[in-house]
Amino acid sequence: MRRTLNPGADPSEALAPLGEPSGPTLVFFGGFANTGAPEIRRAMIDAGFDEVPLLGWDGMRDGSGEAIGSFIALAGDGAAGTYASRPSVGTIRVDFERRYREEYGELPEAELYEYTGAAYACAEIILQALTRLAAAGPSADGLREAVRAAVTDPDSRWETVLGTVGFDENGDSTQQVVTFYRVDPSAANGEGDWVVVLHRDFGAAD
Repeated sequence: MRRTLNPGADPSEALAPLGEPSGPTLVFFGGFANTGAPEIRRAMIDAGFDEVPLLGWDGMRDGSGEAIGSFIALAGDGAAGTYASRPSVGTIRVDFERRYREEYGELPEAELYEYTGAAYACAEIILQALTRLAAAGPSADGLREAVRAAVTDPDSRWETVLGTVGFDENGDSTQQVVTFYRVDPSAANGEGDWVVVLHRDFGAAD
């Protein structure tokens, strides 16, 4: 069942129909801490849905309970039982890590390393596309569009530090990797924080 939480609306009203006939098994909220996520969680608890998980997206994962205005800080004790997901990247090849350490020393921490690997993969894809297009000799004016078309062609595949990458008809990556987090109330000196519970590769989209 899909419900809308309008600005200023009572979250309990959005949740009311979910109690029929047997209650939800999961509630997903696609907003932020400042657009009703903490209120939704508290309303779930008030409605007797405290054992029902609340799942959000990466926008809800906005810091630990020590961060003023974060979801965890605003939801308080009710933050337990909340999960969030975000698109991630696959396994970064070992040789990339070795070369990075040789050039820059220590690796970036946690998600920053994923962004570093993804950015490198983007550069690899563009360079491979340019190499493929060189034989056709596109004009300077048409080069940008030629690269875009080559990269996003659903039949194209590119070898990168993340493995083989392609894009489907919607422009989405064929790599379907998602990281799931949950609120651990004991983390961050007892203030609560997000911890990884699952990093899953759902397989190639094609």
